[in-house]
Amino acid sequence: MKTSEQLLGYFVKHESEYLSGETLANQLGVSRAAIWKAIQKLIESGHEIESQHRKGYRYKETGVLSVPVIRALVSSDWDIQYFEQLGSSNAYAKEALAIKKIMKPTVIIADQQNAAYGRFGRSFIAPQQTGIYLSFALPMSDDNHIVLQPGLITTATAVVVRNVIKETLGHLLSFKWVNDLIYEDKKVGGILTEGVVNIESQSLTSLVVGIGLNLIQPNNLTDDLDKKVGGIVSDLVFSRNIIIAKLVDAFSEMVDCYQTGAYLPEYRAHNIVLGHEVTVRFGGQQITGTAIEISDQGELILSSSEGKKITVSSGEITKVSVKGKHY
Repeated sequence: MKTSEQLLGYFVKHESEYLSGETLANQLGVSRAAIWKAIQKLIESGHEIESQHRKGYRYKETGVLSVPVIRALVSSDWDIQYFEQLGSSNAYAKEALAIKKIMKPTVIIADQQNAAYGRFGRSFIAPQQTGIYLSFALPMSDDNHIVLQPGLITTATAVVVRNVIKETLGHLLSFKWVNDLIYEDKKVGGILTEGVVNIESQSLTSLVVGIGLNLIQPNNLTDDLDKKVGGIVSDLVFSRNIIIAKLVDAFSEMVDCYQTGAYLPEYRAHNIVLGHEVTVRFGGQQITGTAIEISDQGELILSSSEGKKITVSSGEITKVSVKGKHY
């Protein structure tokens, strides 16, 4: 890794702190002259670095997404692709995987998405500099056969997002089965898991997991959406680059073990539907019952008014009543 990239990573981890040239040189194991040259290179690349006599240097967060910053912070060996604007990161990922443009685990990040969609093709708003909108693309190799268990990977991804937001922003998200992220009674994000299938063999060749997360509430929402859609913070005072880097590392760790169900206990503990009456739409029908359990495969188990247990592996909760509130 170049000295400038190492320095950038160290600056971001110590954001708002003044760091002397001597401290930086010792931390990176290089000379003070090398530190000065690296700082000039970063400034020329558009990064804001303050210099103050007797205090040292301080990195200023600009709120702009930066691949060099993210790459400097990420520990896992993932490719990173960034777009200021995309139609949909999931759609792009699926197409790139299908034509083998993506050949290794890759995260596709878009500051803005103009044709973003969630489950059942439902569109959602993903404006510039308001949130985190990305997709993880996982191609299958001969020695890495993917077994798609959407209930497990979606629920595990939800837990990953919750843990990262708790660590970075100090806020606690809840879940609405199966893929909704809830904060202060409003939806702030969602997860979409999709597979790329070989038409001839009907086998799964790749996996795409998309995350859409409103850090701040989008503007110009309709009155109806304003009641349902929210944000986590009032302004972007925390680096999105750090959040994304932590998501990449946490997702990379999770994807190797999610099939064990290790993330289910936490998902169950923070799910708002258990113990409450819900209405679920699936398979062209709609049923109402009490959500009593989330199975070891991430399925929702309902108890009907007749006491019959119903297992739902896919579908959408169209209504859940919790403490007098309807979601």
